[in-house]
Amino acid sequence: MADTPTRPTWLVTGATGFLGANIGTFLDGRAHRIGAARAQIASTSLFDEYLVGDLEHPESLAAAIEARRPDVVIHAAALASHEACEADPARAEQVNAHAAGALSDAAARCGARFVLISTDAVFDGERGNYTETDEPHPTTVYGRTKLMGEQLVAANPEALIVRTNFFGWSPSGSRSILEFFVKELSAGRPVRGFTDFTTTSAYAQVLAGVIWRLVQGEATGTFHVTSPDALTKHDFGIAVAQAFGLRTDLITPSTADVHPPRGRDLSLDVAKVQSWLGEALPSQLDGIARALADSATLRPALANTLGN
Repeated sequence: MADTPTRPTWLVTGATGFLGANIGTFLDGRAHRIGAARAQIASTSLFDEYLVGDLEHPESLAAAIEARRPDVVIHAAALASHEACEADPARAEQVNAHAAGALSDAAARCGARFVLISTDAVFDGERGNYTETDEPHPTTVYGRTKLMGEQLVAANPEALIVRTNFFGWSPSGSRSILEFFVKELSAGRPVRGFTDFTTTSAYAQVLAGVIWRLVQGEATGTFHVTSPDALTKHDFGIAVAQAFGLRTDLITPSTADVHPPRGRDLSLDVAKVQSWLGEALPSQLDGIARALADSATLRPALANTLGN
């Protein structure tokens, strides 16, 4: 009888957060999943086991990586709130930059592949359609600290840096622009749709699948992984309403008044990753359709853990 192939071990930080939880569901049956979260939680179907790790003090998590020797470390945890980063820049720098560098170093020491999840916010949003070779110019504390994290991780020649923007279903049910539009429009509440904010957001499960393929192919360096089509927040909301059979007239076109001010066109060029994959990435409309198809199964699966 042939030996059963051993599944690789993937350690995912931010395991109870939006992207981390989505990666956990994607990896089901593909890898042994170790989830790292800020606090001890009960075991769920999203991961096979959990570790406690505080990115403000990443030494213990770095030690756990070296002790467990996973095949892959996906660093999906971050202080992602723009408001929280502006309120406490020192904490943002520790969590988004120094912790990323420490974990990347630990992965390198034990021979694990390291993947940093970064952001389109490393750009200023003045023109959009940014490529991997364009010079980053972040305008927020969040963007600046994530860029610092990229720079520290880049010292690891085997590391993979994935700049992205994503939507989908989250454990808390309130972390995604998709969830916002579905919740508000389903309740018949009017909402604003920003006409001056443009992104190339990817469906989270599609993003997880591309990361899997990049790791399997031993890709290194920086890749932009989003959808190939750019949509304003208003147009995204209209697309969600149409796909889910909700009222488009509840969405009022408006200009953004968010604080801190952010880049207006953070669309990313995905030609590099599409060439590497040998195929086009799904559009945002494709991702919305898949989110609808996944809603009956993925939403309750993700709700079986804690949002953060």
